[in-house]
Amino acid sequence: RAHVWHPLFQHSTLEQQDLIVVDRGEGCFLYDSDGNKYLDAYSGLWNVNVGYGRKRITDAVCEQMNRLPYYPLSLINEPATTLAARLADLAPGTLQHVFYSNSGSEANETAFKIARQYGRLKHPDQNRYKIIARYQGYHGFTFGAMSATGQTNRRSKFEPLVPGFLHVNPPYCYRCPINLTYPTCGIGCVEEFEEIIKREDPETVAAVIAEPVIGGGGVIVPPDEYLPRLRAICDRYGVLLIFDEVITGFGRTGSFFAADHWDVIPDIITIAKGVTSGYLPLAACVVKPEIFETFLGEPGQRREFAQVSTYGGHPACCAAALANIDIIIEEQLVENSKVIGSYL
Repeated sequence: RAHVWHPLFQHSTLEQQDLIVVDRGEGCFLYDSDGNKYLDAYSGLWNVNVGYGRKRITDAVCEQMNRLPYYPLSLINEPATTLAARLADLAPGTLQHVFYSNSGSEANETAFKIARQYGRLKHPDQNRYKIIARYQGYHGFTFGAMSATGQTNRRSKFEPLVPGFLHVNPPYCYRCPINLTYPTCGIGCVEEFEEIIKREDPETVAAVIAEPVIGGGGVIVPPDEYLPRLRAICDRYGVLLIFDEVITGFGRTGSFFAADHWDVIPDIITIAKGVTSGYLPLAACVVKPEIFETFLGEPGQRREFAQVSTYGGHPACCAAALANIDIIIEEQLVENSKVIGSYL
């Protein structure tokens, strides 16, 4: 009560009732300091994909801590490079170049910066800086990620936000924001992307960002035609497509990445949460070769990506991720998610 400032929480209520003290976790269950047992149906914050008490992960972290507890990615460590190769194998399509950071918010910030710098390198006579996102979407708590977030209660207390972020309606068929009915609607919500790109001028738009399934804004699954049509719109105007798979990645939707359900390959994918199942903080942007190669040039040309992360690619975090991915694959947890998800 005296020192910890909790997120999204009114502390005055602590005068009437204390918070539960979480003592330990085992599998899908949590135990408090009084010995009560709870089913963690929320899975932490959508991130403990393999459950609690996985000694395989903690052993891998301990071994790496004893061997090399830290060094920045100005050089390379074995877990970081091995994990990058694993992520390249698992990611949709040709996505294969990995830039590490520490959280989903940072991964999305990184994606926006990549998109803006790419736009300037690829189209030096244009000013591609605008990012189009969706209402009800959530992309993080940092200023760029919050500016992309389409939930007013997450934004209004901190405005004005970062310029250049625009929003369209989500594919929320249950309560359609444009008062249409699927399937006779013609997926009007996805056409808003093209309308706003043309209205703003395609030469000013760098990227579109979307969660394949909107998470915190209501667990909104798009119609099957939606994401393929969004991909086509982005291709038509040379706009990068960013998939925020911070929540949906690593098996949560019954596929390793939610993009796989619709066979849509984004230009950039952002990951966090399930990559380590929350055992340690880790996040990343994974991009297509043509994006990465645009940043290549001679030293002194200043084409390299202008960002550094102190803890991005931390060897112990990457060791946790490698052990976590092994568990997901060997125990067929993605397949199990599909079965249990269908049942629920």
